Amino acid sequence: MELNERALLVGVDLNNDDDFEKSMDELENLTEACGYEVAGRIGQNLKTVSNAYYIGAGKVEETAAMVKATEADVVIFDNELTPTQHRNLEKALGCRVLDRTQLILEIFAQRARTKEAMLQVEVARLQYMLPRLAGRGEFMDRQGGGGVGTVVRGGGEKKIVLDRRRIEQSIAALRRELKDIRKDRHAQRKRRSESGLPLVALVGYTNAGKSTVMNALVEFSQKPDTKKVFEKDMLFATLETSVRRIELPDNRAFLLSDTVGFVSKLPHELVKAFRSTLEEVK
Repeated sequence: MELNERALLVGVDLNNDDDFEKSMDELENLTEACGYEVAGRIGQNLKTVSNAYYIGAGKVEETAAMVKATEADVVIFDNELTPTQHRNLEKALGCRVLDRTQLILEIFAQRARTKEAMLQVEVARLQYMLPRLAGRGEFMDRQGGGGVGTVVRGGGEKKIVLDRRRIEQSIAALRRELKDIRKDRHAQRKRRSESGLPLVALVGYTNAGKSTVMNALVEFSQKPDTKKVFEKDMLFATLETSVRRIELPDNRAFLLSDTVGFVSKLPHELVKAFRSTLEEVK
């Protein structure tokens, strides 16, 4: 993805939701965090979303015109789209379409640095992909016929079945790796608990300043050799839990955890990516 790609943002205000503008502002921040340039925003008030396009037919035409006028490369929707809505929108708008879940997945993929974070993001991406295989060009195969012992059906349909099986096998393998990593993390957490030191966790919205607070306390600590955590003014700079021992001037100490930040409308596929945070604060 080129950094100068232009994105048009689209949202639906269902039943005059008081948080609609806040959600759209957050979508704009997420879009910029992913490296896109925001070309404009479109909103629509609806009582129910369209099964075919999510937005109404008239708004689809307005959005298509806006895509041309702003020279947008991609249209990003503030909610998760169904496979049917996604296909219909890309056909009607003539450009790439992303939903909020895909956008957050892109950000997580860019930010992931530890093995656990990278594995969890890949699991989330594959889980999101599974119900969207049918009709997607990258998974269709034009070959026809059937081999010995197979059901004769269209080549594209057979390819989807094979892709689904491969993805499910990949998810199972990734989960086994994650299980081993979490066993190690559980053992580390048990040792920290047995140390008798108080445990303190920094919890809050993404980019609220948790890592900044931790680094300030690390500087204040009587252990100047303690390594600081990664700190940057952007959404989801932190995708894993970091723990530091903070030494106080009166010779007392505590363990401080910097955790993954939260965001509204977090995709179901990524909830488990926050598992380490939840385990640290429970």
